[in-house]
Parts: sequence; structure tokens; C-alpha cells
Amino acid sequence: MPPDTLLIILLTAIGAAALPALALLRAQRRIRHLEMTILARSTDTDQLEMVRDLLERLALQTEQLTDQQALLAARLAERQGIPLAKGPEAERPVTPH
Repeated sequence: MPPDTLLIILLTAIGAAALPALALLRAQRRIRHLEMTILARSTDTDQLEMVRDLLERLALQTEQLTDQQALLAARLAERQGIPLAKGPEAERPVTPH
């Protein structure tokens, strides 16, 4: 095989391998840049709002559970014939959720 042909094949192979490698490096750099942009947008205030919302939902679920527990205790006491103590919680209206 003549050396000129070998040189052309070698340069073509290097060029064919270099193009995907360059594209891959560029894509990785772009992905890194986009990740940093997303992280920069997620500020502490966003996280604080998310935690507050989560705590509000947890408080609501806890209140519902407390109401359901009081209703269950009343029903069980009624079946057993045990009088319930009337306290501040007994004054609250029981609403279905």
C-alpha cells in the first residue's frame, strides 16, 4: 500500500473519531452548564416555601387524625358504656373529612 494512501486513511480515521469526541465534550459542558443554572434558580427561599407547605400539609393531616381519633374513642366508649370526660376538645365540632 502506498504511503500516501495510508496517510489519507489515517487522517480520515482520526477525523472520524475526533468529531464524535468533540460533540461529546460539548454536550457534557452544556449539561454541566444547565445543571448549574437549575441549581442557581433553586434558592433558599424556594426551599423554605417548600418546607412551609410541607409543614402545613402535615399539620392538617395531624389535625384530621386527631379528630378521627377522638371520634373513634367516643364510639368505643359509647359501646363500652364508659362516659367521656368533657373537656375543651369535646366542644369542637366534629366534621367529616
